[in-house]
Amino acid sequence: MHIGGIARWYRRIEYAAFGKTLERQRFAWLPRLAGARRVLILGEGDGRTLERLLKLAPEARFDVVEISPEMIALARYRVRNSARVDFHCRDARGAIWPRASYDAIVTHFFLDCFTEEEARDLIRPLAAALKTDGSWPISEFAVPAAGLRRLHAEVWIRAMYLFFRITTRLGATMLPPIETLMREAGMERVERDQKRAGLMVAEVWRHAK
Repeated sequence: MHIGGIARWYRRIEYAAFGKTLERQRFAWLPRLAGARRVLILGEGDGRTLERLLKLAPEARFDVVEISPEMIALARYRVRNSARVDFHCRDARGAIWPRASYDAIVTHFFLDCFTEEEARDLIRPLAAALKTDGSWPISEFAVPAAGLRRLHAEVWIRAMYLFFRITTRLGATMLPPIETLMREAGMERVERDQKRAGLMVAEVWRHAK
């Protein structure tokens, strides 16, 4: 995926399509991380989530993994190159994460960029990197089970994958089964909010007890 070409326009494209709904879903559960000391953010984009978390979690340090140098430049500018943030310009696939090291992991509209196998290979080691009492806020697109809500979601998701396949060479063509993959990795969902007739969800996951 090569998102750099649309990095400077991404926020405008997002607002044109969904207003501030995606932004609200990204921010929905961030106050839960106020006491965190070490946070991993993957696929941060232009830095809006990071900017919010720097204020909400004043004692936290952040590792931000983002494949696009253009997005990292935007995020650095937004947070004034904060000394509390370490940016890593790399593909998260194949990364080795320190075990049980993070109080929180944040993935917003990130896991849906991967195939099922790629998402599984990401989620398992990330779950191991999260502390036993840690939190994992996730925002993603979703498809409701049936009815007009399902049809509405399917139309939007097909259109989005087509757009990103053309503009960024995204390899994935459908949503991975994120809930199934999270449960396979020993996680349980403790919070959930949905918007746009179930098209977008914001969740908090923790290690299952």
